[in-house]
Amino acid sequence: MTKVCPSPEEVEQTWEINLSRYWVFVEKFKGSPSISRGDARAFISALTDIVAVEAGVKDVDGFKWAFGEALREAEGKKLTKADYFRTIQKWRSIDRKPLQALAESSSSKLDYPVRHKADDLTVISLFTGSYGLDMGFEYAGFKVVVALDIDPASMEILRVNRPWIPFILEDIANVPTREILRRAGLSVGEADVVIGGPPCQPFSTAGRRKGLRDPRASPLKEFIRVVNEAKPKAFVMEEVTGLLNARLVHVPIKERSRELKPEERPGSVWRVVLEELSKTGYRIMWRVLNAADFGTPQIRQRVIVIGLRPDVNTIPRLPSPSHTKPSIKTLFGAKPWKCLLDALVGIEKGLFVDLPPKYKKYITYVPPGGNWRQIPGSFLSDAMNGALDAGGGRMGFYRRLSWFEPSPTLVTSPVMKGSMLIHPAEDRPLSVEEYKAIQGFPQDWRVPGSPTVQYRKIGEAVPPILSFAIASVLKETLLCARK
Repeated sequence: MTKVCPSPEEVEQTWEINLSRYWVFVEKFKGSPSISRGDARAFISALTDIVAVEAGVKDVDGFKWAFGEALREAEGKKLTKADYFRTIQKWRSIDRKPLQALAESSSSKLDYPVRHKADDLTVISLFTGSYGLDMGFEYAGFKVVVALDIDPASMEILRVNRPWIPFILEDIANVPTREILRRAGLSVGEADVVIGGPPCQPFSTAGRRKGLRDPRASPLKEFIRVVNEAKPKAFVMEEVTGLLNARLVHVPIKERSRELKPEERPGSVWRVVLEELSKTGYRIMWRVLNAADFGTPQIRQRVIVIGLRPDVNTIPRLPSPSHTKPSIKTLFGAKPWKCLLDALVGIEKGLFVDLPPKYKKYITYVPPGGNWRQIPGSFLSDAMNGALDAGGGRMGFYRRLSWFEPSPTLVTSPVMKGSMLIHPAEDRPLSVEEYKAIQGFPQDWRVPGSPTVQYRKIGEAVPPILSFAIASVLKETLLCARK
């Protein structure tokens, strides 16, 4: 195949169009009995690699050109199972080593927030974690005046990156609000925002009658306690979406056909959380936000709750999406989702953990965008062990990421068998540096500790680019209320 070298301008003009074509192609196979959307993803990615290798592409622009050529070939005929298997088999036979260095041949295409001029808006950070939620507020011009977390790894992160911020290493239940305010240099009512993501897992087994009195519900209870006693102008709380459907009382699957009591119904946990938050007297607004919709190259949905003190004379708001899935037509001006290729160009891989030998053996059969379904049938029983016949989701087994989509949600380790995060071009997990890039942390952000600790802390974080969108809208709200 002869490569027609495009100019960088031509590449960028067609890149977003090609991403839309890609999603349109993949969605055609929704509900298909023979070729799934996962198969279609793997097919396009494998074909792109084949075109790139045969054309001898040397850089990311050339790889993007190969992507367009692969789409043109795929769109020009009806994809059959025979075409699919033939392409996957050919992909396994090519020398993909030249593709492994492509991502390091360019620079990041992520739109990192431009740091706003610092205002006098103050933030009290609870459950600080890796500073992802806080960093977005920093970008927006807020000043973090105190941070608190029970995890020594969080303290180390701030020690090497923000040593001037007072840090309280303690269980929040043991820290009086007056001590938090003292370390922040603030009085009651002076803080602009309290932020944090209190763990709420205890509610899955707590009884409705106990609510926040259950000792296992301490993190959320303590977050609300600090809000009530510190009286900030606003608070921002982040939670996992699983909380929305959690039950206060677990009901075995075989019993769910009967009439359920209120505390047994899906969502009963979230109703209690909202009840407790409303008791603060703050005006509450909440919504599920997807980090990909705000420029993070990752599908990561989180519940965001904003509360405004009663005397803040405006209504709470949350940001509108700035990015969208490329094949969906939305409001004018929305940009396409950032994809993995946008995130990882220019990133040196650095540290990563090794795959267990069995996974390393079988991942070689899986093209980008694929998973265990692309492993030859004769190997599946050994590759999957008992998981092949088990119920539940298996999409994360042997999951190799696609260059052309946002990453799936990062988890605390890229080698957990049910949620693997394998590099698109190399037979290894994502590295720590790649984790940082996908979350939207700047590359000079340091996370001390072993690779295991670094994966965990980065994987737990709120993406700073999402946090910046939240903080920017809240800043407008608070400044408007001052007028």
